[in-house]
Amino acid sequence: MYTQEKGLKEELLIVDAMIKLKTAGKPQKFVMVPDNKAEIIIPLDGDLTLKSIGSVRSLKMTYGNIYFLMPRRRGAEILLNEGVKSLILKINPIYARSIALKLKELCNGVFAMGRSEMMVKALKNAFDHNDVYQASDLIQEMCAMGMEVFNYNMTILDSIDQIRHTSGTISVKEIYSSLNVSKSKLEQHFNKEIGLTPKEFCRIEKINCFINSYNENEEQSLTELTYQCGYYDQSHLIKDFKYFLDTSPKKFFISQ
Repeated sequence: MYTQEKGLKEELLIVDAMIKLKTAGKPQKFVMVPDNKAEIIIPLDGDLTLKSIGSVRSLKMTYGNIYFLMPRRRGAEILLNEGVKSLILKINPIYARSIALKLKELCNGVFAMGRSEMMVKALKNAFDHNDVYQASDLIQEMCAMGMEVFNYNMTILDSIDQIRHTSGTISVKEIYSSLNVSKSKLEQHFNKEIGLTPKEFCRIEKINCFINSYNENEEQSLTELTYQCGYYDQSHLIKDFKYFLDTSPKKFFISQ
């Protein structure tokens, strides 16, 4: 996996970008943890298949096409064939609706951004030559295409700030009380702009806090980390892992 955060212009959409590389001699599966960000997926060498956890349907993403995913309620699996690279861009969720309104819906919150083989080839060439700056410029250009002036929803911005500051442990009641809005109004804002409820956003933020904290210090016990990340007990943690990733915490980290 290649991750490049620096070099991407901060003033626009991108918060993170990664290329997942095929290294084995057979199709390889990558599990994508939901992280409250919208995503753009671009197959760079060939086709790939995406399947949401809990869904019987899968989506084949073909080379030359650019795909946009709204923030996901659950994890997803990506299957890459030998030699295939895919570029996955993580997008600030406040831009999700603005982008989605311009796209044609396919299924399950996945949108086709259109076919642009020239753009895909240019991106592949930039990353093959480790030219992060060229890739960054191309990505910014791609994301900005057709974007109108964006009016920020301050309720969403303030809510997300509180949720991330507390790593998802804040209650929905604390959020809407601090913003002086009703619970129904807050949920309406979230569903309209992001496609998730405030509670779902908090749960996803919390499980990411747990996963990131464990990856930073694998010597720490899962039990100790469970309470540090705001879970009541291990059964609460396991329930979230089963829902979002269809596996237990132990099996998830072994597979990484």
